[in-house]
Amino acid sequence: MTASRPDQPARAAVVEAAIQCILERGIYRASSNAIAERAGVTWGAIQHHFGTREALMLAVLEEGNERLSRLLREAEIRGGSVEERVGEYLAVLEAHYGSQEYLVFMQVLLTLAHDPRTSEQTLATMQRITGAVDADLHRLGGEVLAGSGESEDELGPVLFHALRGMAMSHLMISANPPAYGAGRAAEFAAQKQALVRAIGLLVTSRTGRFESH
Repeated sequence: MTASRPDQPARAAVVEAAIQCILERGIYRASSNAIAERAGVTWGAIQHHFGTREALMLAVLEEGNERLSRLLREAEIRGGSVEERVGEYLAVLEAHYGSQEYLVFMQVLLTLAHDPRTSEQTLATMQRITGAVDADLHRLGGEVLAGSGESEDELGPVLFHALRGMAMSHLMISANPPAYGAGRAAEFAAQKQALVRAIGLLVTSRTGRFESH
């Protein structure tokens, strides 16, 4: 008898349960049984949909990438000055790379990438999905730099890594509640503004096209 197509809502519920379980416990304590219990199904049901734990973890990574892809596809950078556009780009990247769920996606990525038992097929899929957002990142970088005279090919990747790094830095700090309080939040807000302004000045100083605010 031919197996029926996996039920997509059921798959999505299991993936979400895995994300929340890893977020609460960490990837190594988020056991298969704990994920199944949170999803309200048996591990046998999860095996029916995914086959193996590795396949479930890959589905978690794919979900993270789909969320990022959707965010970038829908984003538009419209600020009047380079500095304003840099700030908008940072807000877009923060929505993903500064989210608590990104901690889950990073754990899964690192585990699958470094586990010698990870299959070649899974590694190939990881490489494919990682590159799926490149076109939209290129587009957004171009929108930030529009009219500045700067090449997206040259400065776009630097812009992305600097802003993503800021978002991830805040995420790492805030993931340690005892060390994070209102003072640190205010500190970070000021640091964001300083970085945005510095990048805006860098772009305009390289081209000589200074803007008034």
